[in-house]
Amino acid sequence: MKIPMKKERIFRVLSMESNLTVSKISRATGLAKSYVSKTINEMKSDGIVWGTEEIYVDYIKLIREWGNLKRKILQHIQPLMVDILIPERLKSVIKDYAISGPFAEMLIQGESSGRPMMVYLTDEEMRKKRNQISGLGVVGKGQVHIYAYDEDILRSKWEIKGWKVVCIPQLCADMMAQGTYADLGMKLFQRWLNAGRRI
Repeated sequence: MKIPMKKERIFRVLSMESNLTVSKISRATGLAKSYVSKTINEMKSDGIVWGTEEIYVDYIKLIREWGNLKRKILQHIQPLMVDILIPERLKSVIKDYAISGPFAEMLIQGESSGRPMMVYLTDEEMRKKRNQISGLGVVGKGQVHIYAYDEDILRSKWEIKGWKVVCIPQLCADMMAQGTYADLGMKLFQRWLNAGRRI
């Protein structure tokens, strides 16, 4: 099975931008217009989006579908798991990253346990830094889960409390994919929507 990581680019754009068309989504994501059109048509069939030219979004359906998609993706990729006593030590090794999961949620609204921490790197960064990261703790267990991932996930990151964090919709989808934290993911997403899609 081909892992549909790049499909998340469409979800990110739909959640964060307005006045969208298939052409605009294609440009924003760097994905072929035919692929974007096919994906949008599937989403129309599911009632997630509608419209002929401009695309309108049911954000609640979108985030639920995104959580389901992310759950499938996570089932097919294995993270580098490292038991790092002080997670801040990661920042001395990696510079271009984005964190997600309960740790990132704890930084924002403080309702989760803060574990585990999901860390996204590009394939190239993972190749370069894997040994250094592994040297920070015990490999094969622990609460720090590091993923070599589609680099587009880093494009919309932001900084809070000294950490680079994925965009809010991505964080919410990641939380929902983990099951245990689905309610917190939805609560954060609702808060973000109510704030005019900003925190």
